[in-house]
Amino acid sequence: MNAIDTRVLPTKRKQVALFSSDPNFKRDVTTRLDALAIYDVKVSDAAEFLKGPPVDSRPGIIILDLGNGELLGNPGIVEARTAWSSVPLIAISDELTSEQTRVLVRMNASDWLHKPLDPKELLNAVTFHDTGNQGTKSRIVTFIAASGGAGATTLAISAAEHLASKSAERAASTCLVDLDFQSANCGAYLNQFNQFDLAGIIGQPDRLDVELMDVIKLERPSGLTLYSFERPQLPFEPHGSDFVFRLLDLVAYRFDDIVIDLPNIETPWHDSVLRTSDEIFIVFELNVASLRQGKRLYKKIRELRGNKVSITLVANKHKRKWFGNHFSRSELEKIFKAPNIKSLALDNALLADALNRAILPSEVDKRARFNKDLKAMFKERLDNAQR
Repeated sequence: MNAIDTRVLPTKRKQVALFSSDPNFKRDVTTRLDALAIYDVKVSDAAEFLKGPPVDSRPGIIILDLGNGELLGNPGIVEARTAWSSVPLIAISDELTSEQTRVLVRMNASDWLHKPLDPKELLNAVTFHDTGNQGTKSRIVTFIAASGGAGATTLAISAAEHLASKSAERAASTCLVDLDFQSANCGAYLNQFNQFDLAGIIGQPDRLDVELMDVIKLERPSGLTLYSFERPQLPFEPHGSDFVFRLLDLVAYRFDDIVIDLPNIETPWHDSVLRTSDEIFIVFELNVASLRQGKRLYKKIRELRGNKVSITLVANKHKRKWFGNHFSRSELEKIFKAPNIKSLALDNALLADALNRAILPSEVDKRARFNKDLKAMFKERLDNAQR
């Protein structure tokens, strides 16, 4: 059994004051923060905020659900905020009028989030202000294949190890999450299999916290953390999606860089992962079927995210010869209507050797063309990207 990482264990649970009149909102926020095993959430109606802090205790963070902003029309709200002194206040609301926004500014709110609430943004906001504005926003990098066998899993593992190789500290803050519960391909590729029985946790997802996360993880020699579970029935279990969302919430809290291997199948968490990713790599092969699926995926993500996400299109298994490629680079750019498509050289012998030995392609032959292409792509898309 893996030892618990004491670096993430709290010596004292931190207090969060949640003010809201929305029962569903109160339940969702409380559930997500309780899962971190570091916060105690005290829930009150929104109007209770106006009474100021209790005499006996003061929270470390205030989450104020303003709903449609009606509470901002109360003449005593700015004075009430003053009573809370320097406690960071995260305001959450629907769209506000210009007058309501001015009141929010006068209240000196530390942050503002828009409803419907993005769970990742909530965790980022809480941990950011909880650490005195010194927190680091986690980065989610997702790899998804346009078709089976396109190579997204190999690229996801290689990307995670590339980030982890920077330093021991960087490795400790990097995590690879395998969301292919049918075959757990990340674990299988590396010949690492999770023996932990998830049945009890999946039935009661609220049991999963930072301590248990350290027990169920797999670990690479580099220090990289891997979560990979073979449980084909999970997408169909009553609490399967609750387990996955809690797992993702916890890794977003615990790690700075999160690499996700996302299967191209419709699951309750599929769109949520795409919506919250900072970098997305769509991996496809140079054949008509894979290109068609790749174009569909690219269009879907753009519809979900617009231009708010960085998408890298990767033409894998590219034959580097004058004749034999059915699609040129310019033709690919016309198909996707996107520039700068990356390509990775075809090297069946290298990839087969790496898979059979349960090691990375870079560990077989660093000088191979495939590895040079991969390193150049990661250096441009991951190392030089804004964190």
